[in-house]
Amino acid sequence: MAKRMQANFGDEIRIDMDILIAGAILIDVGKLLEYDLVDGKLITSSAGKLVRHPFSGAALAARFDLPPEVQHIIATHSKEGDLGYRSVESIIVHHADFVSFEPFKS
Repeated sequence: MAKRMQANFGDEIRIDMDILIAGAILIDVGKLLEYDLVDGKLITSSAGKLVRHPFSGAALAARFDLPPEVQHIIATHSKEGDLGYRSVESIIVHHADFVSFEPFKS
């Protein structure tokens, strides 16, 4: 999507591919804290009942000194980012995430 946008808009849009890829890879890192595996089944952890993965993921990224732009993508990729600002990279990752998620919602 990013490459197509660059082809379509040229110099009118700047997309940092390194930030985009890093953010895309890490958007669900917070799920390591949001869920527990119990008896072979995923359940929401006690931490996950309080804080969803976009928040815990952004906190993990900050803890390891990842760039704020990557933290932003992690924090805003899901519905939590709907009411605020999203960078171009975050918009791309947000839509890519839902393109892969929507077909499985029933």
